[in-house]
Amino acid sequence: MPVSTPSPGAVRLTPPATSDPSHTTSVLVQRTRRRSLISFEVFPPRPATAGRDPWRSIELMAEAAPDYFSVTHGHNQPEGANVEVIRHLLRTTPSPVMAHLICAGSTSSQLRGSITELLDLGVRDILALRGDPPDGGKEWIHQPGGLNRAAEVVELVREVEQERLSPPEGPGARPVSVSVAAYPPSGTDRDHAADLHALWEKQEAGADYAVTQVFYDPEDYAQLVDSARSQGIHLPIVAGIAPLTSPRRLRRLEEITGVPVPRHLVDYLDVDDAAERRRRGVAATLNLIDTVLELGCPGLHLFTFNQHPPALAILDHLRIRDAARRQRNIFDAG
Repeated sequence: MPVSTPSPGAVRLTPPATSDPSHTTSVLVQRTRRRSLISFEVFPPRPATAGRDPWRSIELMAEAAPDYFSVTHGHNQPEGANVEVIRHLLRTTPSPVMAHLICAGSTSSQLRGSITELLDLGVRDILALRGDPPDGGKEWIHQPGGLNRAAEVVELVREVEQERLSPPEGPGARPVSVSVAAYPPSGTDRDHAADLHALWEKQEAGADYAVTQVFYDPEDYAQLVDSARSQGIHLPIVAGIAPLTSPRRLRRLEEITGVPVPRHLVDYLDVDDAAERRRRGVAATLNLIDTVLELGCPGLHLFTFNQHPPALAILDHLRIRDAARRQRNIFDAG
């Protein structure tokens, strides 16, 4: 499916000629919660196989109208593949589109060019990331001609924003929303004190809010928020949630992130019937979501892996949950 061709029935939009800060994701995240906020993270679809439309899942998720989309690069994808998805979503959906920007492997000049391209496309939401160490290593290798910390990426976005969009001085939302990563203490060997310091640096560089890495225990989210607040970090922290429907995908996610999948979850999903496994996975995901929302989480960032069935089931649950809450409020007021 050509990226320039909107799906049937989709709303055809043109990226805004001027910035409207009220439509950025940072405003959505910080707004008083009257309903659950959810974003869908997608990546460039792989080429079609056996007659399947590689864009179909993204199209179905777009029709469901989440609060915003997040577009990552994907693994082993050609240069610019993520830009094609961003351009397509900006043209065919009313939802804001957040672009992932990774400094690993790029010079400062190349990153500046990437930011400029995104802003010229109409992107006003950027997730600023350092990225993994180059060449599959475990330790970060200093990049003399590039950036070495996510806080530096935030600073560069703000510089280009100032040059390209000339935001007004004084109070008010900036034209560009910048989010960053946060890491719950989820049983990994990460240095959590260093992670908190890095999050503080990103806040001071101009970040608007944070999105967590995947976690499976709501107490990990609560501990991250409590630790951040004790260190003077006031950024809203959105929960990064993976649908718990595929044991194979969860094992792969553990390999990538180092976050161990709880044994009780593995056992719960260990059934032969695929439909029952999916039902159990959706139920476990919804239980996790309900708990973090009760903890005051400002929003949910769903790692969809371009799989629409669990993403849409979760979105339906949240909308039913919100409708039930509104109905209770009406009864209570009466």
